[in-house]
Amino acid sequence: MRERRVELGLTQQEAAKRAEVSVATWRRLETASELDGFKADNVKGFARALRLGVAEFHQLMGSEEVAKADAAADDLVRFFNSSFTGDPLTAADAMALHSTVAFSDFAPMKSGRFEVEHALGCGFAAFLKGEASIREVELLRDLPELALTQVNNHWLVRMGERIMRVGGELGEGRVPRPVCLADEYALAIVILNTDPPSVGDVLDTFPGLNDREHLPPRYWDEEDGRELVWDWRDRMLGALLPPDEAHDYRRHDLLVMEAHGQGVYDTSDPRHPLRWFDRDDLGDQCQSSLAYARLSEQEQTERIKEAMERIRG
Repeated sequence: MRERRVELGLTQQEAAKRAEVSVATWRRLETASELDGFKADNVKGFARALRLGVAEFHQLMGSEEVAKADAAADDLVRFFNSSFTGDPLTAADAMALHSTVAFSDFAPMKSGRFEVEHALGCGFAAFLKGEASIREVELLRDLPELALTQVNNHWLVRMGERIMRVGGELGEGRVPRPVCLADEYALAIVILNTDPPSVGDVLDTFPGLNDREHLPPRYWDEEDGRELVWDWRDRMLGALLPPDEAHDYRRHDLLVMEAHGQGVYDTSDPRHPLRWFDRDDLGDQCQSSLAYARLSEQEQTERIKEAMERIRG
């Protein structure tokens, strides 16, 4: 247990916070040879803090409960295999993305609302209590600077709930689709914080996931490996987010503006953070853009010509 904690770069205090136990309980875990005497909720917390599946945690501890935990994992694998068939996500893709949310402060909850006392990690809860900065909060710290400098805690909670929605949709066997700009950012953040499924990572925790035969062993620290990571992330972005051409006045503009140190201060501007939660027609725009992309080059040229004529009057 100690080696795994050190591997994750956690102190005993940080690990205890993530597991929602006292430091004394965590220290007892690191010196224990079995799990007798630990409550079931503690065991789940230990596994969560160490970013392990419950079955994998039991296995490391030499527990006799492995078979029971494995049965629950098998049920989850069967569910993901039947729900995600590769268009656009394989079961392994979906599980990797779901795990990013499940092991964050924004684990899916039935209520769909973020509650500090139920936060799995310690980052966002500590931020809301004034004990940490937003730069210490995983996932939310990846929001554009121009958004983080213009919002309050209520806005950040809502954004966290959009991240929870991503995990919740996946956990219910559905492909998450954005209905507003906040959803787009939530999806992009989850994708960009996820490594592709690999032998030795999510597939060891959940053996039997579809697509295993196409996946390499994990070697992301090597140069070629990093290219594979970005290829997979680009594929996920393309599969789950509408194309930039559908609404480049929003997310695309915000990226360019941030690169030039600019901000959006007019609250009526559709790019302003307060407007991110406004439901829009991203789905229709996405379909329209895809339909245009499927036209022949000659038809695309004629469409552009017609549009220019309308503009000229």
